[in-house]
Amino acid sequence: MSKRYFTGKKLFTGEKFIENFAVLEENGKILDIGPGAQIPCPSDAEHIKLEGMVTPGLLDCHVHLMSSEMESLDRSPRATARLICQGIHNAQQLLSAGVVACRDLGSIEGYSLGVRDAINQGVVLGPKVLTTGLSICVTGGHGGRIGLECDGADEITKGVRTVIKAGADVVKIMSSGGVNSPGPEPGPCELTEAEFSAGVEAAHAMGRKVAIHAHGETAIRRGVWAGVDSVEHGVFMTEDIMDEMVKRGTYLVPTLSAPYYAVEEGLRQDPDNPDHLRSKSVIERHRAMLKKCTEKGVPIAFGTDAGNTYDPYDKAYFELVLMVQAGLTPVEAFTSATVGAADLMNLSDSLGTLEAGKNASFVCWNSGDPFEDIERVTGNREVYLDGKKVF
Repeated sequence: MSKRYFTGKKLFTGEKFIENFAVLEENGKILDIGPGAQIPCPSDAEHIKLEGMVTPGLLDCHVHLMSSEMESLDRSPRATARLICQGIHNAQQLLSAGVVACRDLGSIEGYSLGVRDAINQGVVLGPKVLTTGLSICVTGGHGGRIGLECDGADEITKGVRTVIKAGADVVKIMSSGGVNSPGPEPGPCELTEAEFSAGVEAAHAMGRKVAIHAHGETAIRRGVWAGVDSVEHGVFMTEDIMDEMVKRGTYLVPTLSAPYYAVEEGLRQDPDNPDHLRSKSVIERHRAMLKKCTEKGVPIAFGTDAGNTYDPYDKAYFELVLMVQAGLTPVEAFTSATVGAADLMNLSDSLGTLEAGKNASFVCWNSGDPFEDIERVTGNREVYLDGKKVF
């Protein structure tokens, strides 16, 4: 049978809830969706009953398919082959967590470009991947192991064009240090205003959005006023910057998982590590910043920073729990991981909501309704990609 007819008790389309729903799918696309009483099951369709709460598949706007633990590997052919295979495995772990599309924001040697191609061409199983390949950073700056080093406006312009020539779907600029980096402020700015402007202008001229790694206030401020499309992390953001982001439609991708796992797992393994202790000190500020952004109407897109130290791929769904713990409602958290993330990733024509004409990629949460108790996302789930159960 080429058609599938899914039914169940409750479904969230990304915009509204439907009880006693039916979804008719063919060749990976949704033909019809709505109350089951209004959509009869065709005689040539396979009827599949879903037991749990159904939502669109998650879209993760910030991952690193080649994790930070791999950065010390040598560059021998043997190590490179292993690294790339591990990247594919990591992508499949994201899929198992309910992530049907992701945005890789920097990988060693830009290897994520090849992983993207292999998945998107159907060579191997995985979520849809968008990637920057190599990020843009300054000489000696943050993220140098996954970046192309550039200094000055002209080099930034050429660097952006270089990564786009290599195949980048999006441009990632490492605009600040980390929360533990030395400098005049937490997350010190590493780019001049002229460098920001040059990078954004070059990327937008070639049809690519710009994401900036930015913890500190100065880096966030310069990036937002230069016209970047998303601020990643944003820990030390101030309210006037939030107001500007609302005006411009600039997205925040908070990645609460990054400091959470640095603290939870990092301190367990290395309790005296000063970097992990400093990460602990910013968790509440990070969460309060996200809550204030939500209250002000800053666009929010889901991102985990999976692949960062201790940050797992197969628990990407836990970012939803952390967002609710920060003060968002379950609907707000899920919307950031569906409608918001799809908009930021330019995938709204196929993903982000469950409606006729879009991909039948969804998650069935079998351990209870996560809109009543967000912790339910940590239980058993079934993942469907283009109408087919993959996990």
